[in-house]
Amino acid sequence: MKKGTTLRHRLLMNFMFAALIPVFIFAAISQFNIEKNLKKNLNDRIESNLRNANQSLNMILDKYTTILYDFCADEEVLQCVEAVDQSEDILEINRSILRRKLIHLCNQNTGIEGILIQTAGGKLLFYDRFNASSVHSEWIQEIEVPKIERGEKYSISNPVFINGQRYYFFHIARNLIDYKDIKNPLGTVVISVNEERLKQAFLSDDDSSIYLIDEGKIISASNSGDIGKDLESIQDNLEKSYTMIENESSGLTICNEQNLVAYQKMFIYQWEFLMVVMLITALLTVLFIYYKTKPYLSIVASMGYVMNCVEHGNFKEKISVEESLPIEIQRISYGFNEMIGNIEDLIEQVKKAVLEQKNAELSALEAQIDPHFLYNTLDTINWKAIEKEEYEISEMLGALADILRYTVWNAGGSASIGQEISWLKQYILLQKAKLGKRLDVEILVPKELERYRIHKLLLQPFVENSLKYAFANQEECLLTIQIKKCENQLHILIQDNGIGIDSELLHKLNSQTDILENHLGIANVRKRLKLYYGELAAVYFESEIGNYTKVHLFIPVKEDEEICES
Repeated sequence: MKKGTTLRHRLLMNFMFAALIPVFIFAAISQFNIEKNLKKNLNDRIESNLRNANQSLNMILDKYTTILYDFCADEEVLQCVEAVDQSEDILEINRSILRRKLIHLCNQNTGIEGILIQTAGGKLLFYDRFNASSVHSEWIQEIEVPKIERGEKYSISNPVFINGQRYYFFHIARNLIDYKDIKNPLGTVVISVNEERLKQAFLSDDDSSIYLIDEGKIISASNSGDIGKDLESIQDNLEKSYTMIENESSGLTICNEQNLVAYQKMFIYQWEFLMVVMLITALLTVLFIYYKTKPYLSIVASMGYVMNCVEHGNFKEKISVEESLPIEIQRISYGFNEMIGNIEDLIEQVKKAVLEQKNAELSALEAQIDPHFLYNTLDTINWKAIEKEEYEISEMLGALADILRYTVWNAGGSASIGQEISWLKQYILLQKAKLGKRLDVEILVPKELERYRIHKLLLQPFVENSLKYAFANQEECLLTIQIKKCENQLHILIQDNGIGIDSELLHKLNSQTDILENHLGIANVRKRLKLYYGELAAVYFESEIGNYTKVHLFIPVKEDEEICES
């Protein structure tokens, strides 16, 4: 009987589905709305971060560009720069004026760490706030002064190490224009703002970071180690999202890096909460159904148990009939108990009949002549052969004696695979002499399988057929015997490289109904397998004309048929 779900299980499953489907629909709709709101909240936070960062950047740039514009528009500055560039500053009065202005500009404006003036003729004037010097600086003289067509130019420096600390400077450059001749700038002014001033303006929450980007390069970031890198090289698109806007005043790009881990955890938490609700609902449903259906299902379960016992051959169990049971169940129980008794009597009668038939057939199939007469006769012939130094004949006689002894020993019984293979080797030894040509034999049996038992003389008819028919026209004769264990069965393969079997005979050999008149050995093996193993054993032939013949023998193996190792 096929295994299936019980009535209790079906009731539980149906009621669970009925209870959980509304819960799941409600939870799914709620989850959808929650996710929608979370995503909207996330997008709002990103937009707010970008908006605040853009406003802060505009404020900072307005502040420093205004300072730079005022400096570049100072008439005194323009006159002094022009005088220095034209070498009209013999007493360095103009240089002194410019230095004072540079010092004043740096000291009066927080964040400006240095200022550099490059005249049209290439002369440099600067002030380094770190060193409080306008004569010597380790970094300001290395600033690359850009060419500016109009307005301001923004850039970021490579890291500068001052007093053992690393600094980045945000440079804002503007031309010095003599408004009398605007086509010929007098020079360029570059103010260097500490990048920390930008970083402070881009402060965001713990889950996000702001990057300031110029042509794909990061020029300001919360992590100074990222400055100078390409944004693509640090992106993590699995756990973070990146949103960008362009600052219209400077043309720089502001990028918001949003960490999605917290939101992903929140999504997972919502789904976990849904699963917990469904599990609790399912558990309560199961408990409710169990206690409500227990009295009725117990009756059905007891009937099923007795039926299962009967199915496995145990006819001692009976269905207990209680007066409290419904009349219909009482009638079924009485009828089933009576049927069990009748079946038990019939099975006993069939067992006796089968046993008698089996003993009769085994006696007919394995009948042998008097073994003592054969042993004595073979022994006498063996000594005659030894006297005449016919040792090959003596060896063959010894093999024949072993074959006969094995045949009559424990007739109809079982032997280990090792014993059966050993006997087959003796049998093949005799058949080789009869064959009259070279025969190669391969016996492939794992050592651990030699312990298992099979009924005797099951393989000999197939080996005999191969030796008798397969190698009629063969020069190279090969016979292979292979045994494998496949789960609870032994797979025995007997294969030759002979002439093969035609399709008509092959069909008869594989048929369970055709009578094999000229193949009594195979027919007898089929009968013995039927008697020994019932429907659990099988024989199957396959062949290809001119190439091979294979016999597949499947025999069940039971644990109690194993030989225990001492």
